[in-house]
Amino acid sequence: MADTRDRRIRVPRQVKRGEVFEVRTLARHPMETGVRFSTENIVVYPRHILQEVLAFYNGNQVFRADWFSAVSANPYLSFHLKAVDSGEIEVVWISDYNVRSIAKATIEVI
Repeated sequence: MADTRDRRIRVPRQVKRGEVFEVRTLARHPMETGVRFSTENIVVYPRHILQEVLAFYNGNQVFRADWFSAVSANPYLSFHLKAVDSGEIEVVWISDYNVRSIAKATIEVI
């Protein structure tokens, strides 16, 4: 299962070949730790976090991060890549329940 809602990615539109550029991402997600509870409703909120983030540049994996419950809600992530060819940058977030969210952006290498 994959979706693109509330996932953002920002990259420059044009980059010179060999230049290092920044990829910025934002995932709107509650990052529920599983230890929060409500005394009003006597409910323990189940754990639901983004466990893994993968990034691909023209289909090749170029970045990976394993996240844990200490990551804040609506996590922001940035990393740097070296411009090699024009193409697509794709970031994939994978949750506890193996739900995959995807954001894509295109860069032009000049």
